[in-house]
Amino acid sequence: MNQTKIVLSYLALSVAGAVLLVVFVLITSAPTNTMVVLEKIVVAGVFIIICVFGVSFSLRPNWVRPFISKKDDTIKNHTNVLKRSFQGHHPDCKTFEKHTIIHQNKTWCAGCLGLLIGCLLSIILMILYVVVPFQQPPTISRLLLFLGLLVIALVYLEIIRGSQHSIIHVLSNGMLVLSFSFITTSIVELSGKSVYGFFTILLCILWLDTKIQLSRWHHTRLCSSCLQPCKIYVATIIFGR
Repeated sequence: MNQTKIVLSYLALSVAGAVLLVVFVLITSAPTNTMVVLEKIVVAGVFIIICVFGVSFSLRPNWVRPFISKKDDTIKNHTNVLKRSFQGHHPDCKTFEKHTIIHQNKTWCAGCLGLLIGCLLSIILMILYVVVPFQQPPTISRLLLFLGLLVIALVYLEIIRGSQHSIIHVLSNGMLVLSFSFITTSIVELSGKSVYGFFTILLCILWLDTKIQLSRWHHTRLCSSCLQPCKIYVATIIFGR
């Protein structure tokens, strides 16, 4: 299966998941019982653990690869011959100039920086969600759910269009993770059951993976159309950018 078909498959699954949540919200009634605090803690705890992994992947995208797969010597040798260096998880060429941010002589990947900020803010929001004794009205939950789904759609469009501003790339990736926290807490509040929260977290992982696949697809297109001979993204696709 080529990369375009993979991306389309992920998008189809992501849309199906979003439609499923919308249908659930439209047909469900307000929970009769208040959700047990322990269930909130468990859902929030799982979400926070995933965000912690997100922080680690933002800082070192490929740290887990040596544990799950062997090194591809062909790709490694190809990369070494090309002598193409990387800055901020991207090739140091003009094509990917807008995908990085330079701050205090350090180059950051704009996408990873946004995910890092979004994960940290989402961890704080989830802690507040558990600690603060606030009963979220169903109307607010529905609004946050639809807002979160809208953000996801806008982030996907931003990747497909290819933003020419690295700051926008940072903001969109940060808002993507925040939208996951909005959607998860909204579904938990609307259903009153932790199992729906866990299911929503799985959908959030799918939506994040779809974002990654879209980024890979977009980067490969940029690399293929570039006049330079290295074609580093054609040889190998780097995780999450």
